[in-house]
Amino acid sequence: MPYVERGEREKLADYINALAVDIVSQLSKGHGEDISRLYRAALVEMADALIGAESGAKIPDSTPAQRLASQVYDVARSYGYKSAWLVDFNYSITRLIQIVPRQMVQNGSWKSEFRYWLYAMTVGAIEQSALDIRAKRVPSGAEWAIDGLFGVLVDIKDEYKRRVNTAYEAMQIKKSGDAYDCPFRTELLEIRDKMGFIDGYQEVMKDFGARTAEQEKGE
Repeated sequence: MPYVERGEREKLADYINALAVDIVSQLSKGHGEDISRLYRAALVEMADALIGAESGAKIPDSTPAQRLASQVYDVARSYGYKSAWLVDFNYSITRLIQIVPRQMVQNGSWKSEFRYWLYAMTVGAIEQSALDIRAKRVPSGAEWAIDGLFGVLVDIKDEYKRRVNTAYEAMQIKKSGDAYDCPFRTELLEIRDKMGFIDGYQEVMKDFGARTAEQEKGE
């Protein structure tokens, strides 16, 4: 995620939360799997608004997604270059996909902020939104906005995997065992604090086939 100063975060916070509340209100009435559809709708709506702004159109403010897009665009103006709003778009979506499940837990609809199905639906929505945006036709001179939005969404998806799902997978491996038993794979090593308590885990890359061969030689 790109660096966003605290002042910018504060200007975006209410708008991100408003979009999260809108999505949560619809999720609470139906099935959790609707999160993919709702994320996609919000992301494409924001993209349309931002692309329109770069084409000279006024951003509408009839929905939470449009209002967030407008704030993203306005906050970035101080930087003085066109593509600056990509930074705040990245930050806003990164926060949104964490706030929505947290609110679902807080209102009693869900028991956990993160499960594998939620990860799959979230990254699927992000990637499909990127593809939907990539297919849009835009006025000449605004093509860069399509490339930027596509790149940001792919980056959000990749970072969500690296920062969140990887840690979740590590906890599940320690709880239930590894699903991989092929010769080349990573292994989790315990990282302990000064008191000897487990502080976390780190992945190391290993050739288990070579290790087995060495053990057989020694026997």
